[in-house]
This record gives sequence, structure tokens and C-alpha cells, in this order.
Amino acid sequence: MKSFIEIKQILLNTAVFFALVLSGSALANSNFPNSNQTPIGAEKDANQEGTIPEWTGGLTEPPEGYSEGEYHVDPFRDDEVKFTISAKNLDDHRAKLTDLQTALLKRYPEKFVVNVFPTRRSCAYPEFIYEATAKNARTAKVIEQGYGFSGASAGFPFPEPKDAFEVLFNHEASYFGLKYSAKTSGGTMNPDGTFTRTVRRDRRLAFYHQPDYSSAELDNRYFVWRAEWSDPPLAKGQAFSATNTINQVKQPRFGFMWNPATQRVIAAPYSAYSYTAPMMTSQGMRISDDMFLFNGAPDRYDWKLVGKKEIYIPYNSYAATSSNLKLNDLLRPEFLNPEHIRYELHRVWVIEGELKPGKSHKFAKRTLYFDEDSWIAVASDLFDQNDVLTHGQFGFIKNYYEHPACIQDFDVLYELGSGRYNVDNLKLEYGPANLNDPDVTSRTFGSAALRRSGSR
Repeated sequence: MKSFIEIKQILLNTAVFFALVLSGSALANSNFPNSNQTPIGAEKDANQEGTIPEWTGGLTEPPEGYSEGEYHVDPFRDDEVKFTISAKNLDDHRAKLTDLQTALLKRYPEKFVVNVFPTRRSCAYPEFIYEATAKNARTAKVIEQGYGFSGASAGFPFPEPKDAFEVLFNHEASYFGLKYSAKTSGGTMNPDGTFTRTVRRDRRLAFYHQPDYSSAELDNRYFVWRAEWSDPPLAKGQAFSATNTINQVKQPRFGFMWNPATQRVIAAPYSAYSYTAPMMTSQGMRISDDMFLFNGAPDRYDWKLVGKKEIYIPYNSYAATSSNLKLNDLLRPEFLNPEHIRYELHRVWVIEGELKPGKSHKFAKRTLYFDEDSWIAVASDLFDQNDVLTHGQFGFIKNYYEHPACIQDFDVLYELGSGRYNVDNLKLEYGPANLNDPDVTSRTFGSAALRRSGSR
């Protein structure tokens, strides 16, 4: 017969177990990562066919010939195209394509192609991201109906996701450096070849990724962001400073705007950052929550986790950001020049969002694809109220191996009805981003910072 002390200990252990389960802590994650997981939760092994290789650590050092601050040297420049997907052989590859890729192949059967290269699992991150991810696997939990999370900081919060919300949060918490700065170009390309160019300076200061911040100290903040336009002429001098929040339902992103015409800073109205707010200088093509393919509150949709899939996605996009490439070489009427786009076969997480009854949005359904080796959104299929594919996006990943950090370096949004597309965050003309710019400090952001720089 068990003693009173033994029975008491059994009851205590049982209570602790159920407390952990009910609190959302995943007891099964206590041993994360296991032998077949990368430090952020991807499958380490190759696929059965060998077309996706084993992850062996990714790129953690620059290749020969690279100088810090210069354009990235393509570590895979000697790779040759394995095969090309066109309208003629579309049916042979349809299962590994997004709906947008299929639509573009059908719309432009003589011109649009998908060039498939060998798969290089190059993604890697700093060691502190790996350590924080392992800790988050034991402590992170989704809260408030899936609109936020707690118990995580620095690393990816949910390396073993159980639902669509956890996948979304991994994407939104992806690492882009601690003090990001870049001068970028982009704009809208019309079918006739006319192009409205934009030039913007971006700076971001990460709160979430600070190694010494606890979850409580984040105060619901991912990062602060500042953007200033120098082109087109109508936008020259305009600027904003915004805070991206973790739970955007509880506290929507907020910020300030500088108007050079009035020489005043105003608090940005909620409409400037809400779900379908038009993004500045996008000629009406982009809305607030399709930045980075998804960047906003998830509450207008019913989300489901479809699972994992192998598809051809833009990857290791060094050729598309090369110092040897001119803007008009990449930006062609109707679509980005396929000669400079590298596709690879990768495993992705797939989630779907269906617009909730009574809610309004430009897109009634969204299918999002997230790279398993970075959690970055790499593609989206966007549908209207009649379940017709009207828009879609691609995010272009590359590893800033000098850190290392895989980031979404730029993205493109296609509008199928008009034949237009909008490209954002291109580094072609001004060089790669600086992921640890010492000039990016807390004084860079906020209303006072906008006023100081605007009045000069």
C-alpha cells in the first residue's frame, strides 16, 4: 500500500501535468528539437525522392569574394537549370505549383516559365535565435482566441505548430536583424510597359528579437518601423513611424505621419493601418495586411492548417538582386523576367483563411505558403467573393549569410484582371539591407523623430 506522502506526490504530479496542458504549454515540446528537426522546427531529413536534400546547417559564412556591405555574391552561381515548366508541360507539374503560378502559365503560355534549380537549403540564423526557439517550444501559447501569444521572445514561438495561428505567428516573428536599414525601390508595372517608380528608405528596430528581453518586457511590440519616400514626386518627403504589435486585435498597429506640405506630424488614423487600408504609392494595388504577404490582425478570417506540401518557390534569390542586374532587366511588362528568377523545390506549410460571415475584406479567401526552413511567407493565392483567383504574391528569400539570417528580401503582387503587378523592397539599385545598423536607435522613431528630420 502506498504511503500518504506517495499518494500526495502522485496527486501533485497529476495536477502539474493538467495545469501545463490547460495553460497551453506543450509537454511534448520539452525535448525540442529532436534528431530529425532543425533548430527552428523544419524536417532535417531529405525527402524520399532525394529532390529536397538534408538540412546540414545552412550558410553561416560568406562565400569567397564577398565584402561586408557590398552586394551579395551568389554562392550558387554555378548551378544550372534542372528543367523548365511552361504551359506545354504544366499538367506534369501542377501538383507542385501554386494557383498563381498556374494562372500565369496559362495567361502567358508563350512567355511565362518557371525555371527550376537544384534545391539548396541555405537558411540559417544566429545561435541565440535557435536557443530562444527551443525555450519558446516549452513556454509559448496562443491566447485570446488566437489573436496573440505569450511566453515567447527572440526566437520562433511555435516550431511545432498545431494550428494556422501558430504558423502565422512564426511568420510575423521571423528574424530580420536587430537594427534593419535599407534604401529600396519598387513600383507598379502596367501591361503597356509604363512603370511608376517608388524609392523609400526603411528602418526597423526589433523589440521581439532582443536576446535580453522577456516576453513580458515586449509590451505587445514586435518592432518599430520608419519609412520615408523620395519618389514619386507627389510622395517626396512623406514619412511615417509605426509600431507593429503582437496582438493587433487588442492593440492595432499605431503610429505617426509627417506631411511635408503642412510641416506637421499627426497621429495616423486607424484607417491608415487597418486591414484594407491602401498602401501609399502602390497605385491602389496593395493594402495594409498584404505587406510581406501577410502582416496584420487575423480576426476577419476563419483559418485552418492544411498541412505541409512540396512546391516550387522563389529561393536563394541572389541573381534577382545582383549588382550586375539593372532594374529594367528584372521588371518587364506583365511579370518579372523569368531569366533572373530561381525556383527550387521546398517543403512549405499551407494555411487557408475564409472570410467570416458578416466581415468585409477585399479577399474572401487566402491561401498562404510558408517556407519550412525560415517560416517566411513565400507565396499567396488571393480569391474574391466568387472564389475566383484575382491576385497572388511571391516572396523572394535569400540568406544574408554574413549574419546569418534568411529574410524576405522583396516581394511582388500580381493583379490578374488588369495585368498589372507591384514590386516592393527591391535592393537592386542601392545594395542589400544592413541588418545591424548602429545608427538605428530608439531616437530614430516616433513623432519627435519625424518632426526633427522633417523640419531640417
